[in-house]
Amino acid sequence: MRYSAFIFLVAPVIALPSVLEARSAPIRPWKPAGETDSRGPCPMLNTLANHGYINHSGRNITVENIADGIFAATNWSRDFGLIPGRGAFAVLGGKSAIDLEELNNRTAGIERPASLARADDSNTVIPARVQTVMDDSADPKYITVESFGRTRARLEAVSPLTPAQQNPARGEAAFVLMLTADGEVPESNSGFNYTTLKAFKDRAYMFLSQERLPVSLGWKPSQRLVQFADISPISAAIAAAQQAIVEEEI
Repeated sequence: MRYSAFIFLVAPVIALPSVLEARSAPIRPWKPAGETDSRGPCPMLNTLANHGYINHSGRNITVENIADGIFAATNWSRDFGLIPGRGAFAVLGGKSAIDLEELNNRTAGIERPASLARADDSNTVIPARVQTVMDDSADPKYITVESFGRTRARLEAVSPLTPAQQNPARGEAAFVLMLTADGEVPESNSGFNYTTLKAFKDRAYMFLSQERLPVSLGWKPSQRLVQFADISPISAAIAAAQQAIVEEEI
């Protein structure tokens, strides 16, 4: 999910009345991509398309579409779409709209290796690869900050990342923990002990392998508006866990 690499950009938050109304509505039904639909390397963008929160075709997608879709589907701040979206679109030449497949662009620095769900040379989800991520946690029910530290260490031992690529890779893991967490996402200034954060394996597996919101497994949108800042301490905790595991193996 190299899409998240552009978190340094600043963007305003404007909640549209139509989106506020849609947020409380039932989750839209899931429909997998068809042969002519466009999909990219980001599980969340593909999920939004599969549920119709952005064009199901995955084509002619704007930054505003992404921001509105994330908010409507999850009750997360539109910044989760605006901030990385504006950065990615700028790298792609400042386009006003893109097809999702355009994000599968390693030359431009948007996509990176060591994905949770895809091989380095493929834009195709590999369920067995996702299952290995689940298996990095010894807990039969949950993935954790520690297990994602183990996952990142394992993947990067095979496909090393530059320092600039490591931050978005940890951000991807943090995003999955947040989306499928057992309970509400902690606020960034709450003093929460992030080593105790855990997420449901079955929900995370469905999200990553099917690019689907795991509604059938009990998933619901957040009760509070999750802020973009809430991802930073989770990403930092994963980085610390990864470093500890690497040092153990030296």
